[in-house]
This record gives sequence, structure tokens and C-alpha cells, in this order.
Amino acid sequence: MKRVYCLYRVSTTAQVEKNDLPMQKQACHAFAKTKGWQILRELYEKGVSGFTCPAENREALQLLKEAALHKQFDVLLVFMFDRLGRRDDETPFIVEWFVKNGIEVWSVMEGEQRFDDHIDKLLNYIRFWQSSGESLKTSIRTRARMEQLIQEHGFVGGVAPYGYQLCHLGRTNRRGQELYDLIIDPTAAQIVQDVFQQYCFDRIGSHRIAVSLNRQGHRTKQGALWNAASIRAILCNPIYTGIRTFGKIRTNRFAHLQIIEDDLFLLAQKRIEDSRLDSPNLGATKYRQEVLLPAEMFCMHCGKRLTVTRNVKTIIHQDGTRTTYPRLNYICINKSSLHPCTGQRSYSAKKIDPVVLSLLSMALFAEINSSPQPGLYKYEVQMTEIQKDIEREQENLDSLKTEVIAILQGSSAFGSDLINDLIQQTKSRLAALQEKQNVLQAAANHQRSQHARFIETRKRLLSAGITELSQLSLPQRQEFARQSIKRIELGRGGVIDIEWTFGGTSHYPDSAGG
Repeated sequence: MKRVYCLYRVSTTAQVEKNDLPMQKQACHAFAKTKGWQILRELYEKGVSGFTCPAENREALQLLKEAALHKQFDVLLVFMFDRLGRRDDETPFIVEWFVKNGIEVWSVMEGEQRFDDHIDKLLNYIRFWQSSGESLKTSIRTRARMEQLIQEHGFVGGVAPYGYQLCHLGRTNRRGQELYDLIIDPTAAQIVQDVFQQYCFDRIGSHRIAVSLNRQGHRTKQGALWNAASIRAILCNPIYTGIRTFGKIRTNRFAHLQIIEDDLFLLAQKRIEDSRLDSPNLGATKYRQEVLLPAEMFCMHCGKRLTVTRNVKTIIHQDGTRTTYPRLNYICINKSSLHPCTGQRSYSAKKIDPVVLSLLSMALFAEINSSPQPGLYKYEVQMTEIQKDIEREQENLDSLKTEVIAILQGSSAFGSDLINDLIQQTKSRLAALQEKQNVLQAAANHQRSQHARFIETRKRLLSAGITELSQLSLPQRQEFARQSIKRIELGRGGVIDIEWTFGGTSHYPDSAGG
């Protein structure tokens, strides 16, 4: 009696649900019974593609080959030969390998595959060449249908991106089954908006945003902790502008899915691209958390972000005793022969941080009437000028449209092609001006919200009886500094320029450290 190993395979989980595997099993058992064979072992492959998955990655095939080498069975039985695979450059040779190693290869539907002559080899290859072609056609049809569905509905299945949830909106498939669609999840959408605002306007990096979300108890869609990569995935996903992508396909906008304005999304992409163009982050040292603002310090002369180092300072006293203490410094790494910088190389954190903290305390605890006001004047001036330009372009557009009527009446001295070109150019300029106006308006609104946040922070501190930031721990001082300071530039002689998040700047000309 011949010993038989059976292999059952389905490509998708849907086929598992349709009981394709039991059908294959029943057919193989009935076939083996008619032959008088004994089935010793059955191997299953669920959701394994015989076209895209190579044999070396298919555990069942590797087990079969190992068993064949040890002569543990005589016949390899499958429902159809394509259960062994659909790769024309691989599967025919797998079948031939089993036969050469003394294993008969049988199919319930197609009989035995022999290699007695060249015709057998040719038929073996043609069979899997046809299977490969069918798989390729199926793949093309499936992809075309997926592209069509995403263009029509913006969703083709799977897990909803963060900021959205799945719901039934009445759409059904050809079998009448109700399909899922995407809608905005208001709570998560607010977090997405905050992420873009912090990254673009507060200049907070993806790692710090992730840390902040984790501290607030927020989790990803999968319930995991946030990290820099998951934040970057949100910032780079065009779904938040209402546009879906599928490979090289970009859909038209789905207005009901838009969470982020185009201008804000483009601003995020520009910052991401700028960060990629920068040199590697040499400023990430283990001493960064020991200073007040490790991420917001820049060289005033070359614009490079400063890193933080620590060395040991030894003082020899008159009596011969020595006092040793660590000294933290802000360092400009461009101060070298390869990257010349006209500023200082080193700034003492022991001298810089107290000055910055003093200026911050003055801003926080000043009288309410003298508190810093948002630097909105520059935005108002720019928006006023842009509004004038918009009105001017709109007048030009109205005049050109009037000229179109004159052309139709035959009373115009201009040709229709010229007027059409002028109209398109005017519309383009008008759209660019309106886009610029929207960006300025968003920046102004953000400035106002930052100032309101600043006032609220001061009220909380005063109500808690805190009148000096020196009363707080270092992590608390760092947090207040991050909320209030957008950028600090250090210059030769210890000159300090501070740009506040709530608007305006401060300049400290005295020698704070060198």
C-alpha cells in the first residue's frame, strides 16, 4: 500500500471561510480510497499565495521536501497541481524535483505528472505557465478594481487610519452585504490637528509630540504608545486633507474626510523635507536633559542647532586643594575648519540658562497691562496689502470677463485666445494670493491662541503662589520654557536673542557667557 502525503492550499482567508480546504480534503480522501492508498499526513496552507510567495518561504513545501529526502512517503497528492504553486519560473521544477527523488505527484483532477519524455516536461511547464498567467491577470483585475473603488469611495477595506472610524453608510457589494466607509472621529481628529499645529507652528519635533501624547494618556489606533515614527506617519499621510492614495493613484478630494487644510499639510511636508536635507543630528547627546532648552538653542552666526556637552572643570585653590565640578556647555559644531563659523564654539549653560530663565520670569510675572502682546502687527500689515492685491486682481478679472462679452458681440479689438490666456493668468495670481492670505490668517490665529495660553499659564502659576520660576524643579522649568520660547540664538560675547511663542522677541546684549 502506497503511503500518501496531501497538501491543501488556499490563497485568501475568504476561501477558508468558503470551506475550500474541506472540499480539497474530501476529494483527496475519496481519490486515495479508489487507489487503495493510505494517507499518512495532511499539510495545510491557509492564506498563502502560490503566485507571490516563493517556495523557500512556504513552510509546508519545505517539510514535504525534507520528508521526501527521508523516504517517509511515496505519493504527493493535491486536488489540482496549481495547489503546489503558480510560478512558471519555479513550480514546474519543484514537481520535477519530487519525481526525481522517487515521489509520485498526483492531482485528483489531472492525474499523475510523469517525466518519461520531453513531451511530459513540456506539458508540465505549459500547465504552470498558464496558471502563472491566470494569477497575473487576476492580480491586474483586482488592482484595477481596487483603484476604481478608492476613486469612487475613498476606502477599500482594512483598518481605519487614526482620526477616522468605520461605519455603515448604506453601501453594499454585489452580494448585498453592507460595506464599511470612513467617517471622522471627532476626538482623534482634534489630536491630529494638534499634532500638525505643534509640528508646524510650535516647531516641536515628532519625538516630543509623541512623549506629550503618551503623558496625556493617548494611544495609537492599535492601543500602543506613540513614537516619532507614528507621529511622522500622520504628518505624511494625505488622507487628512481628504485625498486618498493607492500606489501611484491619488483620488480627488473627499470633503467629508478632510481634517487638515492644504496649507498646513504642505507646511508640514516642507518642514519634513528641510529636516531630511539637514546634516545628521549630531546634537543628540545624553546631556541634553540637564540644560534648560536643549532643542531651541541655535548659533546666531551660522544658524546651526547647538549641541550640549559636559566637561570637568578643576580649580586649584591657594592652599593646594582642588575642587572639581562638571560644566555643561552649548556647542556649535560648525566651528571647525570644514564648516567655518564666525561665532563662538562654546557657551556656558551655567551662565546662559539663568539669563533665559530671568527673561522668561519677567515675561510671565509682569503686570497684566504690560504683558507681551501677540506680534500681530506684521500679519495685519501683510494681510492688508494682500487684500488690496486681491481686490485689484478681482477687478482685472471682472474687466476681462466684460471683454469676453464684447468679443461675442464683435465689438472687441482683442482676440478670444488672448483674453482667455489673460483670464487664466489672473485666476492663477488670484488663487496664489488667496492661498497666501489663508496661511497668514492661520499664523495670526495661532499667535492669538499662543498668547491666550501664555496668559492662562501665568494665572495658574500665580494662583499656586509661584512668583519665580526658580521655585520649580528643572523638568517643570523646562516645560514652561518649551511652551513659551520658540527659538533662542546665542551670539559672540554671550548675546542672546529670544523669539517667544506668544509673539515678539527679547534681546539681551550683555555678556552672559563665553
